[in-house]
Amino acid sequence: MNAYAMIGAAGLAAGAVLAVRRRLLVIEVVGDSMNPAYHHGDRLLVRRTRRVERGQVVIAHHQEGGRREGPVAPYMTTWLVKRLVALPGDAVPDAVRDAVGDDDVVVPAGMTVLLGDHPGSADSRSWGFIPLADITGVVVSRLAGHGW
Repeated sequence: MNAYAMIGAAGLAAGAVLAVRRRLLVIEVVGDSMNPAYHHGDRLLVRRTRRVERGQVVIAHHQEGGRREGPVAPYMTTWLVKRLVALPGDAVPDAVRDAVGDDDVVVPAGMTVLLGDHPGSADSRSWGFIPLADITGVVVSRLAGHGW
């Protein structure tokens, strides 16, 4: 293989890596909010996308009172791993009614409801609506962790 072919192959490989990194993300679950589906320490493969559906497990920027925040404690990450339970126009689930107020009967435009599978999870039950724009991707699979 000549030098030009090697440079071309290296460039193609680097381009492929960059393309994959733009579309895929590996994150680690911190905490127990998604038990029993996912556990603390699980590593998840996430496909970056804005196209989400009700019932999917998604990752979103960490929320505190509906505002995008950085890490809130040394052991927490900037990612939330939660289940998408309501999209704009859906009925507001009873579980979050206290956090959003009784006046809201449907999820407003541009907002979602995200809940952890564990009932003690910090999520829309305490924060209320979470901006749809803060969702970064959908969990594709567990790569390693509990049960591996």
